[in-house]
Amino acid sequence: KAVVSTQSTGEIHDIIAKNMTKIEKDFKTKSTTYNNLKTNLAQHEKKESGSLVTRNLGPIVKEEDFVVSSEYLITVVVVVPKMSYKEWEGSYWKLADFVVPGSSKKIVEDGEQALYTVTMFRKTLDAFKNNARERKFVVRDFTYSKEKIEQSKKEVTNLQKAKVKAYVPLIRWLKGNFSEAFVNWVHVKALRLFTESVLRYGLPATFMTAVLEPNKKSEKKLREKLYSMYGNLDKSAV
Repeated sequence: KAVVSTQSTGEIHDIIAKNMTKIEKDFKTKSTTYNNLKTNLAQHEKKESGSLVTRNLGPIVKEEDFVVSSEYLITVVVVVPKMSYKEWEGSYWKLADFVVPGSSKKIVEDGEQALYTVTMFRKTLDAFKNNARERKFVVRDFTYSKEKIEQSKKEVTNLQKAKVKAYVPLIRWLKGNFSEAFVNWVHVKALRLFTESVLRYGLPATFMTAVLEPNKKSEKKLREKLYSMYGNLDKSAV
């Protein structure tokens, strides 16, 4: 049984446009929230890998590797290229005055570089950095703080939980609204079919519109059949 709409094509178009605008707005809001969480988490995780020159040192070092709460002494971390291990170990205390001999300790290496700690008097730090740079030793800008390390771990954990929490409702929303969007799209197709039919065949609209869904192998055959039946109505319709 045919259903006759009492609304004009313009009114139907406005309803569809309103529905799609709401879906698009909601999608942007929800996807932006999720993608921001995903990006922030990826940035944190990226810092946990890669070169020792840029990697987050919190998970690598331990409190016992540092002299902490000292007014005069400071422990710094230095990235040394693999080819320069012997040079570093044989000369690090000569890079500046007041560097503590025997204080250097290799913390970790990744095949290309190694991370060393070394302790010195605070007043000689700038000179040590300049001389280390000339030898291609990279002094990391890092101060050990147990509180900051714990805070960083907590941030990553919270982001992971927030990402998981946002993912499930987003997928649920996408599944539900995909159906809604698809229905709207089919209605747009129906409006277009009706409008083009009126423009092509004129008024009154004494024609029937139908949707045919052939399988891929039969599409060409169906078009040929339709043309053989209705091609005389309008050559441009094919």
